[in-house]
Amino acid sequence: MYSKLKVLFIFLLASSTLARVNLITTTTDIAWVANQLGGEHVNVKSLLNGPEDPHYVEALPSFIHKTASADIFCVIGLELESAWSTKVLKRSGNRKVQPGSKGYCDASKNVEVLGKLETALDRSHGDVHSAGNPHYHLAPSYLVMASKEILRALVDNDIKNKDIYESNFNSLSRNLINLKQENLLKLSQIKNLKFMEYHKEFTYFLSDYKLNNTGSVEDISGVPPSAARIVNVINMIKENKISAILATQNAPKKILGKLVEATGVKVIYSPLSLEDYQSKDAYKNLQNNLINQLVELK
Repeated sequence: MYSKLKVLFIFLLASSTLARVNLITTTTDIAWVANQLGGEHVNVKSLLNGPEDPHYVEALPSFIHKTASADIFCVIGLELESAWSTKVLKRSGNRKVQPGSKGYCDASKNVEVLGKLETALDRSHGDVHSAGNPHYHLAPSYLVMASKEILRALVDNDIKNKDIYESNFNSLSRNLINLKQENLLKLSQIKNLKFMEYHKEFTYFLSDYKLNNTGSVEDISGVPPSAARIVNVINMIKENKISAILATQNAPKKILGKLVEATGVKVIYSPLSLEDYQSKDAYKNLQNNLINQLVELK
């Protein structure tokens, strides 16, 4: 009798696992959102781990293998990962997650995009995304916008849990907006300071928190600044009394070191993406790491 119950339990457990929506994301940031929305009804895996620069990634066989069994495939969008994610999708042979299907999710669909260009540019112009700046996830308001498309994909692929997903979306939205409001209060004491960003990865963040953004160190996005550009940036920092440069861990520290040596400007480093997307507090911790460094500038 005991052995029969044990077999039944294992069968039910296996059935429950199989019933979960298999959702693959390109980056950890939208994987975190998917976890918050899906909870126990969704099995979420991110192809990237967090530290990588999502612009420059190879279409690894492991990515293709994971995508082959996905019910939903979700991208940041705005051409951020298109150089490799398109290959992953095509080689996966999974019809359910190809662009245009209900299993394909472009999280940028509802985002109020910044930096959109009227005409497309080729790679000679650097790491420029004609569709707009794809680094929206560091700004809470914009992450809420992105969450709407992930919600759509979950509901379309698992209608029976629609109410749960919508309830989780409402909770997530409230939490992110409350987090933003808390941080706005903290940042009110430095609202008159001026900032630069190394690469345009903090544009949405600075805009969402109403901080002064005087531009990027890079002249051509994605291309290390020339000696002449560095001289110009040094002059900009001095003339505009820039308090800090925001940079991710992938930014060239040698170049930033030259700017610090010449001007005394502070460099504030932040991970671009989450590394612990399974944790409920991962996004709050990422925000606090950045906010706390900014507050120390007062």
